[in-house]
Amino acid sequence: MNRTDSNEIKALLGLISIKGLGSGRIRTLINIFGSASAVWDASLQRLQSAPYIDREIASRIKKASVDKFIQNQSALIDQHGVKLIPFWDGSYPQQLKKIYDPPVLLFFRGDPDVLHTNLLAIVGTRTPSLYGKNITEKLTRELVRQGFNIVSGLANGVDTITHQTVLREAGKTVAVMGSGLDWIYPAANRRLAAEIAGSGVLLSEYPMGTHPDPANFPRRNRIVSGLSKGVLVTEAGIGSGALITAYQALEQNREVFAVPGSIFSSLSCGVHTLIQEGAKLVQSIDDIMGELDTNYTGTAADPVEKLELGDKEKEIYTLLTNDPMHIDTIVQKSHRTASESLATLLALEIKGLVRQMSGKMFIRA
Repeated sequence: MNRTDSNEIKALLGLISIKGLGSGRIRTLINIFGSASAVWDASLQRLQSAPYIDREIASRIKKASVDKFIQNQSALIDQHGVKLIPFWDGSYPQQLKKIYDPPVLLFFRGDPDVLHTNLLAIVGTRTPSLYGKNITEKLTRELVRQGFNIVSGLANGVDTITHQTVLREAGKTVAVMGSGLDWIYPAANRRLAAEIAGSGVLLSEYPMGTHPDPANFPRRNRIVSGLSKGVLVTEAGIGSGALITAYQALEQNREVFAVPGSIFSSLSCGVHTLIQEGAKLVQSIDDIMGELDTNYTGTAADPVEKLELGDKEKEIYTLLTNDPMHIDTIVQKSHRTASESLATLLALEIKGLVRQMSGKMFIRA
């Protein structure tokens, strides 16, 4: 029987609603009985004979009344424009199939072809420092320009910055959620989620209506790393969930990259621990590309080389770094007037080379 037809999808939806019957047990049952529908038709005795299925779980399957759940799921799926990918479907991401306990059913909005592209995960703290924000934007931007699409978790902080940067670069990003796709969390990211679904993918293993409970997110993280060739942690403290993603990546035989920070910052303790335990220390995109792309031969081209800059623009750009610099300092170092410096900075900002921060502070983009 075709495991991806509509009746099979409904039978599979019913199975994922059974408490204690996780993806691994569902895959085992379907491999034994041939289809999700056949699992429902099996006798209690035959269910109990399956590996890892005890009498209690077998009884739950036989006693379950799932028609209402399936009807509610179907209605919400249609209402929110969600589609499903069963584990056995040809469109299921091959990278994800290789991990321990891959989801038996994926809920998604957007373009599923993105799940089969060159993916790298970027994760980190929900409360990044200015340094963390800047380095996340910089590395994300450069990775997109090198042909990567980016996976993250739609959380506040590093995740949000990552998704936003990819979209600004006209790249594609995958947001893996720890809730149903009708429960965007945090709520402040609803517009961002819609933008992601417009060109990339919103993805979840959780049925529609699932609230963003804290216990969901560590489990969600195995999908973030499982979809990706590697995981980059840009800034994270010891208690950050980003470390869970990194350790899961190691278990999945994925590359782990970490950006060092100040030894005085608690937000760097987590990444420093990863580096001590063998994560690749990242000082520039070269450190990532050298591990993931064997054909990569050197530093990514400086965007300035692709643009024709005037003498004033070159001079001002050369003064700037990734640390914010106040306009007064720029004026002093360039020996130009404030109005002349601001006009030059505006021209550089239009060309995508400079960003203005709050308080008339400027950095390289």
